[in-house]
Amino acid sequence: MVKTKQEKVDVDKYLANKEYIANVYIMRCFNIYIIVYCVAFLLNLLEIFIVDKEIMLLGFIPSIMIYLFMLIIKRKVSLSSDKLKYFILTSIIMVSTLVGITLTYHAVLIAILPMLYAILYSSKKVMWYTYSLTVISTIIVVYVGYYFGVCDANMTLLTATKLENYIEEGSFILTTVNNNVFVNLLLFYIVPRCLAYVTIVAICSKIYKIYSLAWEKAEYITQMEVFQNELKNKVEEQTLEIREKQKKIEEAYLQTITALSEAVDAKDRYTSGHSKRVAEYSRMIARRMGKSMAEQEMIYHAGLLHDVGKIGIPIEVINKPGRLTDDEYELIKVHPVTGYHILRDISVQNEMAIASKYHHERYDGKGYPNGLVGENIPEVARILGVADSYDAMTSNRSYRSGLPQHIVRNEIEKGRGTQFDPNIADVMLQMIDEDIEYRLRQVDRVDYKVLIVGEDTESNQQIKEIMQEESIYEAITFVNTAEEVIERLEEQLVDLIIVDIHIAQTDVWTVLQQIRENYRIPIVIMSEDKNLRNMEEFIAFGCDDYITKPFGALVVKEIAYNLTKKY
Repeated sequence: MVKTKQEKVDVDKYLANKEYIANVYIMRCFNIYIIVYCVAFLLNLLEIFIVDKEIMLLGFIPSIMIYLFMLIIKRKVSLSSDKLKYFILTSIIMVSTLVGITLTYHAVLIAILPMLYAILYSSKKVMWYTYSLTVISTIIVVYVGYYFGVCDANMTLLTATKLENYIEEGSFILTTVNNNVFVNLLLFYIVPRCLAYVTIVAICSKIYKIYSLAWEKAEYITQMEVFQNELKNKVEEQTLEIREKQKKIEEAYLQTITALSEAVDAKDRYTSGHSKRVAEYSRMIARRMGKSMAEQEMIYHAGLLHDVGKIGIPIEVINKPGRLTDDEYELIKVHPVTGYHILRDISVQNEMAIASKYHHERYDGKGYPNGLVGENIPEVARILGVADSYDAMTSNRSYRSGLPQHIVRNEIEKGRGTQFDPNIADVMLQMIDEDIEYRLRQVDRVDYKVLIVGEDTESNQQIKEIMQEESIYEAITFVNTAEEVIERLEEQLVDLIIVDIHIAQTDVWTVLQQIRENYRIPIVIMSEDKNLRNMEEFIAFGCDDYITKPFGALVVKEIAYNLTKKY
């Protein structure tokens, strides 16, 4: 799963920032510390926990004020700030000092906590800073506690000089070391505890080292996770880019192949769509033979371009209605070789060039251009050979119409083992038998309707005559206004509209806009205006082509043919 930019920021902020984690944890400990103090204060008020209430209040109120002040600072300063830790630790030690004076006689236990907290920062500087504050806190706790009488320091002021002095007349006797209270507190209470803190610091240092190594390991793991996520995201982004580029390349490649096949088909209007049909039949055969998707696509592309070599054959020979002469037939037989050399230079798939060269080879060796025999003919060429022959028989030619299905089937059956690979021929026969409605054949429309819109009757008549030269077109009528165009389209749909620019400019734009909004009909503009900018404006608006007067019949036919076939 690809992480968002915000998620990456969260990783950097919350996982890679140890100050943030330590500050959050210590603030939680601080919260618990204050809650415990509040509970003790309530118990004291209920006289369950016996401590002088006035002294307890003197410690509790400043502690709460310090805590609230710390909460305010936390809102003003980011939890990831390096300086915030000093505020938190100082606040905890101040509250610990007040707790030590008012709540317990043993400040040592309380003093340990801040130093343990300091370990979280993995910094000896912070630890010694905490130690220094703890020493100051201990001095305050001892002297102030002694002043209020809540400290056990009085026991430290007394000691025995000799063992026998403990017992006198059956009772214990304790004598003072010296009469200076503050010196005794310093020597026998504060100094020992501060020295004990050194031991605690040493222990904390060991813990610090362990914790530091653990933190470094965790930080390393976190950084590795971040790096892996970034690497994964980068790989996925680049993969998407590569796939997108590959998709565009494949689309451009397919468009090139299609354009080449259409260029071949354009030379013979009677076999329009021949290359696409052969490609589709070949893919169907390959699928039934168990070929992979990649192999099926390659065979389909080979079918589209199998006749590309016919580009070099004169159109008079291709469209000749009668029997070809020997020379003309020899010229036709060259097209597989021409196609091979064209595809060999432009195709990344050598199989396509091979298929183009050998698709007229026969299984019995009587084909061309090399007279290959049997399975010596590349399989892709054998597949195309069956599909090509099938479409040739089921399509219209300049000299005949498509053959009935049963005749086509008989021809395929007759050619098994001679003209066609028997196994591939059997696949084609199976397809024929399943095609009960005879859908696998050339089915072209022959009733394209052309609507001519304009006031130039001479041009209108000329276009009508051009359209009537082709049996597939019918010029329906001539109309003179934009309203008549819309009415005509509402009554009967047409396949092509030729609009004369002589109609009032506003009417032209109105017609075009309404047609584009409500109908999917190609539009051709006809005009005497030869200004390229105006032509480009009409094309940009949505027109499909532009005819300038005087126009030639072949130009009009070519535009009409391509647009009606496209739509």
